[in-house]
Amino acid sequence: MEETPIFSLVKCPCCLSEVHVRRSSGSYELLELFGQGGMSRVFRARLHKEKEWSTGEGLEASQEVALKILEKKDANYAETLRLLKNEAMFAKLVAHPRVVKIFALEEDASEARLIMEFMKGGSLHDMIVSDEKRSEQALLETGLEILKALAAAYDKGVIHCDLKPANILFSASGGAKLGDFGLARNLTQVRVLEPHLMATPDYVAPEILAGEQGNFRSDIYGLGGSLYHAFTGQPPHRTEGKSLEELRILKRQPVKLSSVQWNLRPETGALITRMLEHDQQKRFFSYADLESAFRTALDQLDQSPRKASQGGRRGSRLRRFLSLFHKGRSFFIELLLPALLILASLGKNVSTQ
Repeated sequence: MEETPIFSLVKCPCCLSEVHVRRSSGSYELLELFGQGGMSRVFRARLHKEKEWSTGEGLEASQEVALKILEKKDANYAETLRLLKNEAMFAKLVAHPRVVKIFALEEDASEARLIMEFMKGGSLHDMIVSDEKRSEQALLETGLEILKALAAAYDKGVIHCDLKPANILFSASGGAKLGDFGLARNLTQVRVLEPHLMATPDYVAPEILAGEQGNFRSDIYGLGGSLYHAFTGQPPHRTEGKSLEELRILKRQPVKLSSVQWNLRPETGALITRMLEHDQQKRFFSYADLESAFRTALDQLDQSPRKASQGGRRGSRLRRFLSLFHKGRSFFIELLLPALLILASLGKNVSTQ
């Protein structure tokens, strides 16, 4: 008999209510399914007892973590395990405060599990699909935080290769961190061309689709696409169901984030538009160059509330005046005018007599 998949929902034969079974993985109690990709599932979990690995990393008893679990019966187990190992290796290599921390990769007879820092705030993808609105300032600050993670990775010779909203994660306080280095590679490595596209079509850079190796500008494109989606509620291009050749043609079409249409500062619209340039040479020259553009957009945003507030007060005064005017006009028409007509009529009758 085939073993029940981990954290399966089954009906209790006694009370007929649905319950989760197989709620443990190694030393961890599974609390909830937090996310699911094509090849693995991520759980919020709690450690049964204090634990320390040979690397010196350790966890306290009852500490909550995120577990990315891959079951060995999965048909793509070997390939997905390679990606988990890649993720663990590069995340530890970069080791930056804006990168989701990896504690360990464990493997036993039934499954492999990647033990990670638990990000209570969910992902940018969660925010988009739930239609949760974040301010222009908050999204620019998120972009700046992820940019710092990318710059730190690049300093170690690493490019992420899979920038998308699902890999931008938030702490309980709202700070952003970059996760999932599964497709990342070292700049000294030659990328092996896969028979199918590994990166997410909505956010992958045109040069990757063209078969090029990709570089830091490819990650800039992915970050730009993720922020575009967050600002507008839709990805830069509609890629669903498109073949690889159709994607190549589609990604040649220019993308512009209209500051007027989406009620953004012009600097923000120009920033995202440049990040999404089809020609990678027209994107930013460096992460320092990109950071400068983010800070300029934030500075302009900081200056706008005072002007907007002054304009708002003028508009408010005008609206109050018009309101009083219309009320006065209504009062005149409904009460004073009939009274004046009556008085005029009485005066006319008196003069006639």
